[in-house]
Amino acid sequence: MKISKIFTAILVLVVVSCVGVAVAAEASIEGHTFTIPDGFNLSDSSDDMVILQQEDNHAIVIMMSDEVSSVEDAKENLESKGYTFTSSKTCKAHGKDVIQQNYETPDLTIMAYVLDVGSEKCIVTYTIPSSETPPEGCDNPATVILNTIE
Repeated sequence: MKISKIFTAILVLVVVSCVGVAVAAEASIEGHTFTIPDGFNLSDSSDDMVILQQEDNHAIVIMMSDEVSSVEDAKENLESKGYTFTSSKTCKAHGKDVIQQNYETPDLTIMAYVLDVGSEKCIVTYTIPSSETPPEGCDNPATVILNTIE
């Protein structure tokens, strides 16, 4: 009987140790939560904005807005700040089409996304050094946010 309990305890210990528990870090903005992409840390947050940073030269800014009514509004806003629009393409997030707009400065490449989340727009900008090639698909950390925001 005692050997049976010891054997059961060892078996449970082995099973539990083989099942790794991965807990993804989350952040929230205006009642909406999202997963923080691997390698990024929460740098700053307020009620309507979250800033994530990886090293000193990669940043993601997440904003909720009821003032931005379209992708064109976001484009006008970024161009007014001195960013040069270079291209756009459509990607998928939450089963919806999302427009990715690409902008450049001499030092930076900025990818901007606008996604409907309820009655608000979620604006995600991902900034990298201009010397790097923008990541595509699942390699783009903005995709993690766009696919997990609720």
